[in-house]
Amino acid sequence: MLFMHKVSFLNKERPFKNLLDEKVKSYFAENDIKDKGNWKLFHKTIVLFVLLIVCYVLILTVFKNSWWAIALFSALAFIKSSIGFNVMHDAAHGSYSKNKGLNNALSFFGGDLLGISTFFWKIKHNIIHHTYTNIDGIDDDIAKYPYYRFSPEQKPLWFHKYQHIYGIPLYGLLSINWIIADDYMKLFKKQIHTTPITTIKNKDRFTFFFGKLLNLSIFLFIPLMVMPWSIAIVSYITMHIVLGITIALVFQMAHVVEHVDFPMPNEVTNKIENEWMIHQIDTTANFAMNNKFISWFVGGLNYQVEHHLYPRISHIHYPKISEFVQQTCKELGVEYNAFPTFWKAFVSHMKFLKYLGTAPAS
Repeated sequence: MLFMHKVSFLNKERPFKNLLDEKVKSYFAENDIKDKGNWKLFHKTIVLFVLLIVCYVLILTVFKNSWWAIALFSALAFIKSSIGFNVMHDAAHGSYSKNKGLNNALSFFGGDLLGISTFFWKIKHNIIHHTYTNIDGIDDDIAKYPYYRFSPEQKPLWFHKYQHIYGIPLYGLLSINWIIADDYMKLFKKQIHTTPITTIKNKDRFTFFFGKLLNLSIFLFIPLMVMPWSIAIVSYITMHIVLGITIALVFQMAHVVEHVDFPMPNEVTNKIENEWMIHQIDTTANFAMNNKFISWFVGGLNYQVEHHLYPRISHIHYPKISEFVQQTCKELGVEYNAFPTFWKAFVSHMKFLKYLGTAPAS
């Protein structure tokens, strides 16, 4: 249970949603397709977990006394991030399967086992971020952390003018911060940014601590027992640096880039002057939509617009849904934000970080 903010949207009349929903529902009905995962997602899940296990076993056997273990730990980081993007992310949204138990199990194995508390993720990401995208003071994804300015609404500090330089390396602390600090602060404060959490069940606390312990045991304690401590420590730190940068970039390039909006509610009505779906489109951008490898690796998160509009539909359907979204945007005169390549999205993110480093507060 959490306290929801009183910010609302103009949803009494929703012409965009009504038109788009009709197209999407017709597509699934006419083609007799389920909107959850199918064999493509199941196959991907098996491949990723097999790669994780094989890589881990090689580290503890063939390469346990070799500095080449660092390279394998880096490979683990990419595999773990892809599991997070593909498996945990869909499962946590309930879009992996219609089976709630399977979704919860895969959320744990794809999230908690890899270091992320899915209890807090579901609140932080599924509810807060997806409802109040890019709204400063609510959306934790753009919260003003000590060394970043992610929104034009935030006051710039002197060191922010360098954030386009130190920004990417500092992203490397993201996942290790989840492991040792950030999730614990949410647990003990019972709060995510400005959103209080009024109830945390004992089973959620157990899953939280069990997941953290399991993660540290598998990726740190066991390697320390079978490998030279220097190799194990350096490899573990390297893994988290690669993991943190990979995760941060994929999510930041969807919302903290040029051309997206950072709207604030009307001071009198406390409303965003748009229907919710248009707000999502205005605050979100896609990238590399035609790159099949990137789409596979990031679990369709390069189709971030479609994900924000239909988070309970599996990412494997986003390329098709994107056709309907773009068509509806043209019909109703709504701008659809998309970068043709990963590199162009990355450059835009860097330019926007540089701009925010010195731009006056809105």
